[in-house]
Amino acid sequence: MEELLRAFTKTLEKFELTSSEIKIYSLLLKEQLTPRQIAKKLDLSERIVREKLKHLLELGLVEREMVNRGWLGYIYKAKAPKEALNSILSKMEEFMENFQKEAKKVL
Repeated sequence: MEELLRAFTKTLEKFELTSSEIKIYSLLLKEQLTPRQIAKKLDLSERIVREKLKHLLELGLVEREMVNRGWLGYIYKAKAPKEALNSILSKMEEFMENFQKEAKKVL
């Protein structure tokens, strides 16, 4: 049971947003930007911004589009708040269903 609770807690941590992620999402609600532009506007390292964008993508809060402007890269934009919330809720429901299946095996 203890192992199951640890797994539950670890999975829930994936849904937590850092203050940097909240700032990035809020900025992307206003305009579409590259990781470098985000880093510059928020005074963060580009490496940190890319890491945070990866998490925001996994949660379904942002989208990216490949661009070719003499260089290949991505431009990021935030999903509308309602759409973002639905994405998170959907992922949470999926997690809960999987957790219930695992719990039934243990209990």
